[in-house]
Amino acid sequence: MIGELDCIRVIPNWKNIPLNDIIILTMKKSFSVFIVISVLFLGIYLKNISGRVVPVEYDGHPVPLALPEIREIVELVKDGESLYDIFKKYDLGIGTLYKITGASRQLYDLVRLRPNRSYIITTVRDDDGVERLNLFKYSINDSSYLKIVRDGEAYIPKVEKVGYERRPALLEGKITDNLINAVGETPEQMKVAFNLAEVFEADIDFLTELRQGDGYRMIVEELWLDGVFKGYGDILAAEFTNNGKMYEAYRFKVNGRTAYYDSSGRSMKKALLRAPLRFRYISSSFSYRRKHPILKIYRPHLGIDYAAPQGTPVSSAGNGTVKLAGWKGAYGKCVIIRHPNGYVTYYGHLSRIRKGIRRGRKVSQGEIIGYVGKTGLATGPHLDYRIKKFGKFVNPLRLRLPRGIPVPKKRINEFRDYVEGLRAMIAPPAKGETSLKADAAQRTAHSLN
Repeated sequence: MIGELDCIRVIPNWKNIPLNDIIILTMKKSFSVFIVISVLFLGIYLKNISGRVVPVEYDGHPVPLALPEIREIVELVKDGESLYDIFKKYDLGIGTLYKITGASRQLYDLVRLRPNRSYIITTVRDDDGVERLNLFKYSINDSSYLKIVRDGEAYIPKVEKVGYERRPALLEGKITDNLINAVGETPEQMKVAFNLAEVFEADIDFLTELRQGDGYRMIVEELWLDGVFKGYGDILAAEFTNNGKMYEAYRFKVNGRTAYYDSSGRSMKKALLRAPLRFRYISSSFSYRRKHPILKIYRPHLGIDYAAPQGTPVSSAGNGTVKLAGWKGAYGKCVIIRHPNGYVTYYGHLSRIRKGIRRGRKVSQGEIIGYVGKTGLATGPHLDYRIKKFGKFVNPLRLRLPRGIPVPKKRINEFRDYVEGLRAMIAPPAKGETSLKADAAQRTAHSLN
């Protein structure tokens, strides 16, 4: 009995133990239980993984993936090279050639490529070993390119614009002998000279009417791509002083189409061009009595002979319908075009007539219809250009022609404000004014887009 009583005495009286001591005692017992259980599970885990082979470590994915073989071709079209020649050179499928030419024909005909234009071809060879054309790009001109993308077994064509940054710049110069020397002889400068002559061709004959000391000032777009100057774009405004008289032209958009107008809003275009080719010289003038260089007899020469290198492009003097395209006696290869209001134009001694120019075809002013030659009765390459008005030949250089459609009256105030902005830019800058003019040029140029 004494032993049992002693045991009873050691049992604490829970009612007399403080609460904090009870909590601490309980936490110590729980932590001890957790440690025991953790050690038990760790022992079981180590026993289960004993005897396993340690896996090999790999750099990257352990399974090699088959990637398609991609080929990219970036080249320029060589003189006389066709798309067939290109496909044959790079061992591309002729079946694909037919597909892309057929798909793009409505947008651009790839049958005849222009030399020195760039192209990009991207092909993909999958694990089946077949090489397929995925992408074809061709530079149509300096502002747009043809893009053809494979979609399954079909090819989708699209014409896209080159994403140039356009910076208006001021160009000016004086005439010493001819326009090209005044502007510059690099390809890009010559392009600007051609465009400037085209703007004023209805008012100034750049062959016979230029004078030493004549001058020009113009705002022209500089084209930049990835920080590199790529050339010149459109002329936004121009002034040309010829024999003491100043002519003005401003590029303005009407009904979605851009054209050039003088400061009062009159169109710079006339119904017919006085000369359908540029930068040439007159080898024979309009005359009712001229000694023929081959026949050695005097007879009328009711047109203007423009001497130019063989193959120089000849364009239609105005909108009209082709009346004849073929051989016409002493004229040799000849194109005759009927225009509105009783006008008919003749283009004789051509080396060849442009493909697609035939009787009944509608042509636009400036569209190329043939190339300078010496077919028929001709001693050298030149163009015999003639104009008939109501059945009678007239002198192209003295003909007074009606102008095109002017700026609509409802937009004339907007046009005048636009002209004032361009005039401020094109005027000779005062000191400290250059940056202000550049800012104004940027704002005016954006209003055109």
